[in-house]
Amino acid sequence: MPYLPRGVAQRTDLIKRVNALTTPFPPEVPGVVNSRYIVDNDWSGDPAIFFWITLSDEAAHPAVLSQTTRRIKNFINQQLDPAGQWDLIPYYNFRSQSEQAKLKEEVFG
Repeated sequence: MPYLPRGVAQRTDLIKRVNALTTPFPPEVPGVVNSRYIVDNDWSGDPAIFFWITLSDEAAHPAVLSQTTRRIKNFINQQLDPAGQWDLIPYYNFRSQSEQAKLKEEVFG
């Protein structure tokens, strides 16, 4: 019998949990303007969760970008534990508000 990761088998529970954490991000994780995610397989076929996060320009400033992204990743990893609790490899992508506006793409995060 094939192995089905918990994040795939219990997708509804995962969605509720992620939405509760990230809609909106709590005050202790400042700088997040918008976010979205999907559960899918990564390039190698492993189950994963992909996060696209739009940051305020202040939070994306080069002087603080590393701290900002680390804080967000730590928050998600500690509160959700994608790999340990849901058997999903987490991937994070960040973009600033001004970068998003210049690219004029659909919602990035």
